[in-house]
Amino acid sequence: MKDFDRSSVIKPGMFGTFYAADTRRGEFDRFNESLLMEGVRPDAVFIGDSITHYWELAAYFCDKGQVVVNRGIGGDISPAVCRRFEADAIQLKPRLIVLCVGANDLGWTMSALTETAIDQVCENNAAMVARAGEAGILIAVGSMLPMWGHFWHTPEVTTKKIEMLVETNIRLEPLVKENGGIWVDYHSALVNENGEMRHELAEDGVHPDAEGYRIMAGVLKTALREAGITIF
Repeated sequence: MKDFDRSSVIKPGMFGTFYAADTRRGEFDRFNESLLMEGVRPDAVFIGDSITHYWELAAYFCDKGQVVVNRGIGGDISPAVCRRFEADAIQLKPRLIVLCVGANDLGWTMSALTETAIDQVCENNAAMVARAGEAGILIAVGSMLPMWGHFWHTPEVTTKKIEMLVETNIRLEPLVKENGGIWVDYHSALVNENGEMRHELAEDGVHPDAEGYRIMAGVLKTALREAGITIF
């Protein structure tokens, strides 16, 4: 055991009844404390919503004994990830943070698909990229993924959300790069000729299956390699 002061562990507290982030808060506080107490510095922390939560990272990123931590929460939104970013990413002092969040900000109804929602995604992602830079930590930011089908939305909402995901990526990419982050374009690798998620890569229309995650892992590794980063 390292010489460690438990009171120094950053804990963001609970958000409230309707926040997905609260579903794993106690779990993550315990995990973070263990890493800090034992002086384990992760090679990478992945943080975001269900796209990250459901990603079995050990299958793609730990072939050389890397320590890779998953801090994804299904249903999370960018303001909540931004609030817990210090606790679940920065304080762990990883070599790399991999961030992907924003699809849930756009909501589940036509009224939620607004420019204001895109503003929220961009502002929070930019803030987290800037914070990582201040802490001297490399950060890679993933694009919004495409989607298909009407499993989660009405047909009208699905069509609109597909368009809004593209618009979000167009606005988000330059913000990431301007703030010193690495842009990871998952969208282009997963989309079909109709602008939808390739159907064979996401049975439910939103969350990648194993092949989808294999493709995403390759896209991330390529983006890092092109930036001169050889963690994976």
